[in-house]
Amino acid sequence: MAESGGPRGRLSVWAGEAAAALRRQEGQTLLEYALVVGFIAIATVAAMIALGPAIGNAFVAVADVIEENIPL
Repeated sequence: MAESGGPRGRLSVWAGEAAAALRRQEGQTLLEYALVVGFIAIATVAAMIALGPAIGNAFVAVADVIEENIPL
């Protein structure tokens, strides 16, 4: 890496490298969060597909009990 004259030049080069490293880490963190959100979304959809009919049947059973016991 080329240095541009004296301690101030070295400091600016170091600061530029540090900023680049932070940008890479921020991008990596963003990617990790995106992957976690994606996995949560997939798990939620899978759970809804698996449990959907059972939950629907439970609501129908509750509605039937209410219809039988509460006159309209």
